[in-house]
Amino acid sequence: MFCRVVLKEATRAFDREYTYAVPPEMTPCLTSGSWVEIPFGTGNRLVQAFVLSVESESGTDFHVKSVQRLLSDRPVLRRDQLQLSGLMRQRYGCTYGDALRLMVPSAVAAVGDKLVRMAELPDPAEAARRLNDGEIDRIGHQRVIEMLLEYGAVPVPELMHACQVSRAVLKTLEKKDLISYFKQEVRRTGGEEAEYETVPDFVPNEGQAAAIARIHQALAASADDSQLAEFVLFGITGSGKTEVYLQTARLATQLGRGVIILVPEISLTPQMVARIRSRFGSGAAVLHSRLTPAERYEQWQRILREEVSVVVGARSAIFAPLKNLGLIIIDEEQETTYKSETHPRYHARDIARLRCREMDAVLVLGSATPAIETFYRTTTGQATLLRLDQRIGDSQLPQTQIVDMRLELREGNRSVFSRPLDRALRGAFSSRKQAMLFINRRGMAGFMLCRQCGHVIKCRTCSVSMTCHVRPATTVTREQLQLVCHYCGKIAQPPSRCPVCGSERIGRFGAGTQQVEKLFLEEFAPATAIRMDQDTTTGRQSHAQLLDQFARHEADVLIGTQMIAKGHDYPNVTVVGILSADLMLGLSDFRSSERAFALITQAAGRAGRGEHAGEVFIQAYNTDDYAITAAAAQDYERFYQQEIAFRKAMHYPPFGAIALVLVSGQNEKAVRDKMAQVHALLLARLREPATPAIELLEPGRAPLYQLRGRYRYRMIIKGKDNASLAQFLHSALDRIDLAPLSLTIDVDPYSLL
Repeated sequence: MFCRVVLKEATRAFDREYTYAVPPEMTPCLTSGSWVEIPFGTGNRLVQAFVLSVESESGTDFHVKSVQRLLSDRPVLRRDQLQLSGLMRQRYGCTYGDALRLMVPSAVAAVGDKLVRMAELPDPAEAARRLNDGEIDRIGHQRVIEMLLEYGAVPVPELMHACQVSRAVLKTLEKKDLISYFKQEVRRTGGEEAEYETVPDFVPNEGQAAAIARIHQALAASADDSQLAEFVLFGITGSGKTEVYLQTARLATQLGRGVIILVPEISLTPQMVARIRSRFGSGAAVLHSRLTPAERYEQWQRILREEVSVVVGARSAIFAPLKNLGLIIIDEEQETTYKSETHPRYHARDIARLRCREMDAVLVLGSATPAIETFYRTTTGQATLLRLDQRIGDSQLPQTQIVDMRLELREGNRSVFSRPLDRALRGAFSSRKQAMLFINRRGMAGFMLCRQCGHVIKCRTCSVSMTCHVRPATTVTREQLQLVCHYCGKIAQPPSRCPVCGSERIGRFGAGTQQVEKLFLEEFAPATAIRMDQDTTTGRQSHAQLLDQFARHEADVLIGTQMIAKGHDYPNVTVVGILSADLMLGLSDFRSSERAFALITQAAGRAGRGEHAGEVFIQAYNTDDYAITAAAAQDYERFYQQEIAFRKAMHYPPFGAIALVLVSGQNEKAVRDKMAQVHALLLARLREPATPAIELLEPGRAPLYQLRGRYRYRMIIKGKDNASLAQFLHSALDRIDLAPLSLTIDVDPYSLL
């Protein structure tokens, strides 16, 4: 017997199928999807590979080496995942290994008892002193030290997940003698899930029942007739889309089909998990990035053992190895978090379409603000539109008011809270109601500026202004004001004088979540607040804990960034304030208006979801922008008509495709010269016969032209569709030598920065 394999780690030059002999003792257990170790190359070094298929003949006259050993006692991949890896390789210019690593947890080979590497502070007092004295110059370093000060010893994988840092950060801290390691034996749990009390489905209203019936019809047809269907569940905020998801998932499982439900934010996962487990009990698995490697391994094994029929999670859950996949649901499908920012730069929505096509499954895309490209598919017959036009029960859409902050300023109100919002908040608190305040900027202030010469304090290694943060006091560290770069994590102390002109007229401008929280507590005492942003949710359970506290009314207001703007359902919230709404407009990105409209609409939709009417106050200086006015009216179709006309005139998606080619490196001249070489190469390729219609824009500095000390030059390419663009770019640039520079190709980018 022989098998065809692909390497787990390979460059594009070596990324192809290889044939190996299967030793007789492995024949009963080696099959497609097996994870094996093979001798490779002239030196026969042992490398890891995945088995694509098992053959009776080798198909070659050359000497065939043998598989060395199996790395897992059961296949780690299903046949449809192996097929998907080939499709991703073509689409994203990645290797088989790049694609398959997304589908196989890194801890897959770890079983039974094991030693876990633990991190600790060799000298906690010295670490606390260096924190207090401002000697720690990276935000990631601060988070690691603060966590170890609080918990003592922490497993390295959990430390990396909780603090959102890479292994390189820990190596740097080790070199500085700030952390040390030891090994501790732990026993892996069996992964058994607790029993959950299940509740029956709710009785759907007319709109929900119609949507459920259409999707059920497609599920039955898909199972019997190998047909594929895509639905766009377009429902206003509070219209009961989640109930449609749950009931159609139930119908799919009754047909013996597996279900994947994606949510865009980790903050939404606990709430969705609770609802799903109230219907499916232990028959649901959870996959998202905040799980420890051990937890991810156990969930993944439960799926492979076919113990679960429903998987819920964030972007990576799209690769769940469910057998007989029948339904994929993507909640808030317009969210940018579904787009990967690392290679391969896939979009979960595109992967869902590929998987549904291969598995004859049904795809449901749900949103109150669908992506422009998604809604356009409903007008061309590529997807079926299902509407939910009414909120559940007696609740109505909130009354919305756009507040002109220019007028507030002229009339003497310099607070971040407008007078109408102030009155509404006080009225809500006096009647024991709650509120939510949304501002799409974290920190104490957006930037520091000298009012004498106009100099803005910027990061030394990134071409962006630094954000002012307050690091809160702990039992061992004091409160500290510091400047943080949100891109590289570098920390600096705020200057008392302008470093350019020496003026003392340097101050903080632009409120963030920390400042809003501080001002709220000062102006609305004794009302209490919970702040939810990236700084307060670094712990693995932080999202669930903060949301549970707010649900129990342990605070009067929830203040946060976009993680509070969508998906949450709190019937006691009657007031929503959207601060600095125009912060999201005017970016150098053709999708900025779409993102602003979606965020404002979703945030506004958190109000009035219970028995009491809701009020929304959208504070802005640019009050006439069509994204703001349409969001205030909760009128998606008015926004869509204006946006689709703009897209058509500019040949932007869905009327064309866009790709971004970016070259980066530490020497700006080398980067600029290499980008010119790439541009010349693509121009030459365009002159070849049978080349698709491609438009190359002139290359130049990226808007964010320096990032982590690396200079960045970009080129935008337009074409007819994503497939032709990908084929053109990868075939032209696949073998270009860029060392020591790096080249990024992103087809259908979600940011042009």
